[in-house]
Amino acid sequence: MQHAAATAPALAAAGRQPRRLRNYLLDAPLQLRLASWLLAASAALSLGLGFLLFRAWQETSRVIALGDPEGSAIALALAREDRSRVVLVAVVLACALVCLSGSAVVLSHRIAGPAFALGRICRQVGEGKLAPARPLRPRDLLVGLGKEVAAMVDALREREARERAAVLAAASALRDPAAGAEARTAAAEELEGLARQKGERLAS
Repeated sequence: MQHAAATAPALAAAGRQPRRLRNYLLDAPLQLRLASWLLAASAALSLGLGFLLFRAWQETSRVIALGDPEGSAIALALAREDRSRVVLVAVVLACALVCLSGSAVVLSHRIAGPAFALGRICRQVGEGKLAPARPLRPRDLLVGLGKEVAAMVDALREREARERAAVLAAASALRDPAAGAEARTAAAEELEGLARQKGERLAS
């Protein structure tokens, strides 16, 4: 208990939080579906391999038993050995499937994590928020897609900045009582051009 109490402040001081299962299950349906596919394929391969090994051991034991004149003692020993091998193979396969389950959750996290982050960016853009997108971790999957989304957000930010500057300049010209008719006409044309560009983007 004292060691655990001392470890928690140390982690907090280092700015790290202990990993929990819910940290890995960001999108539980997606991750569990991917993990179930991997486990099903692994289980099928493991069962097939185990069956082939068991048949090979049985054939070997049968050949050895036929070469024994008396047969009984060796046959019983080989039968016990076959049963021991079956149990050993079952235990190994069960351990392998457990390890594969954990690995599948961790690996699927490298897909679900980026998908969760990219979905959040898309929701923010839909709400009109164009904060710079945070890059994905190098070990994550979908890094290429993350770069494309970040480039999209940067392009939107640049366009919004240009249009904002143009709108402010046009508004300033229209508000200026000393501005002449040409300046007001140019400001109105600038606003109409921006509206036309937005209409073209909506129609494309």
